[in-house]
Amino acid sequence: MDIKVRNKVAEIQQTLEQEEQRISLSDPVAKMMLVAMAHQSCEIERKIDNSIARLSEYFSDQVLQRTNLQAQPAVSVVNIGNGREFSPFYIDENEVFSFKETKCNYHPIFKNRIIPGRIVACFMNNMLLQPCAVPVQATWPDERHKNEVWLAFDALGEVNTLEDVSIAFSHPLPSEQLTAEVGDVQIPMSLVMEDMPRTLNSNFMLLEFWRKCLVHYGMWIYRFGPCPNKRTLHRGEIPVWIMDSYSQEIIEPFVGNRYLWIRIKSSKGISLPLDTAILLNSIPVVNYDIQDVKLSYSEPIQRLENDKTGTYFIDVVQNQEQAQDYFIRDFDVCQYDNERMRDDITNLYHHYVNDYFAFVDSNSLHDGATLRSLRQSMMQVYDSLDEYKAGNTQPFGGAYAIRNPRNNQQPMVLTYFTTNGDRGNLLRRGDKLTSTNAAIGNIEVLIDATGGRNKIKDAKTRKELAKHIVNSNDRLFTKIDILQYCKMEFMRAFGEDAIGYCQISLSESNMPVDGRIEKSIVVHFNIISEALKEEVNNSDFFDYLKINIELRKSFSWKIEVHTL
Repeated sequence: MDIKVRNKVAEIQQTLEQEEQRISLSDPVAKMMLVAMAHQSCEIERKIDNSIARLSEYFSDQVLQRTNLQAQPAVSVVNIGNGREFSPFYIDENEVFSFKETKCNYHPIFKNRIIPGRIVACFMNNMLLQPCAVPVQATWPDERHKNEVWLAFDALGEVNTLEDVSIAFSHPLPSEQLTAEVGDVQIPMSLVMEDMPRTLNSNFMLLEFWRKCLVHYGMWIYRFGPCPNKRTLHRGEIPVWIMDSYSQEIIEPFVGNRYLWIRIKSSKGISLPLDTAILLNSIPVVNYDIQDVKLSYSEPIQRLENDKTGTYFIDVVQNQEQAQDYFIRDFDVCQYDNERMRDDITNLYHHYVNDYFAFVDSNSLHDGATLRSLRQSMMQVYDSLDEYKAGNTQPFGGAYAIRNPRNNQQPMVLTYFTTNGDRGNLLRRGDKLTSTNAAIGNIEVLIDATGGRNKIKDAKTRKELAKHIVNSNDRLFTKIDILQYCKMEFMRAFGEDAIGYCQISLSESNMPVDGRIEKSIVVHFNIISEALKEEVNNSDFFDYLKINIELRKSFSWKIEVHTL
């Protein structure tokens, strides 16, 4: 007899004796009825206690999508330097760039064509711009080419197309009819942020964050489109109009050299600040790895995450032929922990016990051996979960791939994406990445990696996230919405206990923007713990938070975030 039921029987017996009622428990029928009543009483109490928690969990599961809870990879931009290869070559999403300090890998988001070489000079706004040199004003300005950008590119080998080549600007170009010319060849140009990557394209908010991230860090990446022909692009002498615009001593270094002169123009004209940085072969990268796992008849379940290396499951590489052969179960996202498993096993066990004779009458269970074996197995699992209460075992967690029991006996290989979460944010501007590709030279990081986050596991943060989704549908309309969102993101980044050491407040301010005054909302984080404050300041949390607020806000005011 269960201890709780036994105690309930003793309690009822004591109550009856106090009321001076004489009920003989020697009668087996009376005793059976009393035990049954006590058992049902305990069951009702247990179900009432669990109903509120279950309803809360069920509501959160219905409100929250998987993308709200899962880990998110960090994004950055790198510049590919010249290596051992002189001819143009391609790198795609399978290329791996490694950061040794954090043991994190980064992949290009798009397929990119790399042209070894360097930009020697840029002519725009009747100014000559060269690396590490003072801008030079044209002696005799040419107004016909004033609103164009001319790049002198010294390619190391022959170039027959600029298709899929990326070029980064620190200021945006006009979007209307943006084209490039090399000799008589016209090439369309488009903003990379408008393209859809072939990998990780299931997370819409990740893509939007990535686009906002590039704008936040002042980087606009463009890609050259298809060339009308594949003949070798013309290398030419310095254009005549440039020779006529500058004195002999200024253009002397260009005379006699043959460059790819790339003319970029727009129907609206191009006017860029003199501090505009332009880099060819600059590509966006994202922190993820591609891994494989084998599911077989003998090993039908495999864990997709590794706590030792700090990797989180993102998604499965889609394969229509395997769609019915497996399914994914994430215990962290579903909140299916040891306590919940214990409750389910208890309910199943009591169901079999209470309706024993119904099962015994079944044709398949008439001898009682199967039922007894099932009861014994359930009790073994039930008792093993007691170790969790004593703190001897870790709770169930992580994402698992489970082989469909109905598929054939043939083993299958499942390919999936993983990420390092917030550890991917440790990549900083100026850091160097390595690659096993000999054609690739120096790989320099252009902007800080940001956006990486770990999976939400704790219940308190899940409830705060669910509250935010219900109240605002993941959009920010009021100051209360901003405060709620900042609280939730702070708990997501630094743990549910960290919010106890931080007070979040808002204030209004005026800030100068392009010669005018604009209204702004300032988010203040008053962190009373010095250790926590140092951790926050050393992270990319404020940049991450500002980008996400800009992504979700429904008002035009500027957003500023800082600590008190």
